[in-house]
Amino acid sequence: MKKLFVLVLLMLIAGCSRKPEVVTLKSGLRYADDTVGTGRQAKLGDLVTVNFSAWIIKDSKDLFSDWNKDSSKINTLIGTTKYRKAPVKFILSPNAFIKGSEEGIAGMKVGGTRTIVIPSELAYGKTGIGPIPPNTNIKVQVQLVSAKLPANAQEWAIDSTQIKTTKDGLKYEILKAGTGPNAADGNIVTVNYSGYFLNGKKFDSSVDRDQPIQFKVGMHSVIPGWEEGIKLLNKGAKARFIIPPSLGYGDKQNGIIPPSSTLIFDVEVLDIK
Repeated sequence: MKKLFVLVLLMLIAGCSRKPEVVTLKSGLRYADDTVGTGRQAKLGDLVTVNFSAWIIKDSKDLFSDWNKDSSKINTLIGTTKYRKAPVKFILSPNAFIKGSEEGIAGMKVGGTRTIVIPSELAYGKTGIGPIPPNTNIKVQVQLVSAKLPANAQEWAIDSTQIKTTKDGLKYEILKAGTGPNAADGNIVTVNYSGYFLNGKKFDSSVDRDQPIQFKVGMHSVIPGWEEGIKLLNKGAKARFIIPPSLGYGDKQNGIIPPSSTLIFDVEVLDIK
């Protein structure tokens, strides 16, 4: 009986001390499931909602332990939803979240938590970005809250003969009139939008992310074409903006938007405060 008790005790100790299995992908990315979820499995192209914490890696010690509980790692923290009131949403694709993380999030099940180690060449490489120095590996702990197919917004049909042009060169068409006064400087507007290039290729959509944006009019937190166009609309209005480079990002590259791009936006004003 005593031997049996010792054997059971040893098995319990071994079970408690067992570390999660680390998986290494061909790309060099590594991950370990801290807890395995039971819901839908995330796939590239899904709309995912996650809680996360991310750190730059200064040494390779205890990479797959919970750094949220390690006060010595606070100075390497580069982002977290721990102190936010809401998780983040994005389309699971390259450059939509922390660069390189999409390969590690794909395959997770809703409800699960995974620790992902991204080698620098998959992340921000030789240049780095913001608080991330060049040639830096990144650790991300992700809790998958939800995963579903995105809405996949399509360009709205318009009557091109109804397009108007402002003196600054903004082309617009109001497709649906709203109610109340137009947005003005100082108002906080809530907007859904989808952005397209002239060839019809979509480059961004709050509709697909199920996450309308909110900004204060007149604070120049959006491109000039938006600042001008949003003042033409009231609550509930839908419109098409055709924004020339001079009212957009000019001759500079902005993410996937090439220099000197004319941009098309389908916009719906959800609220004005």
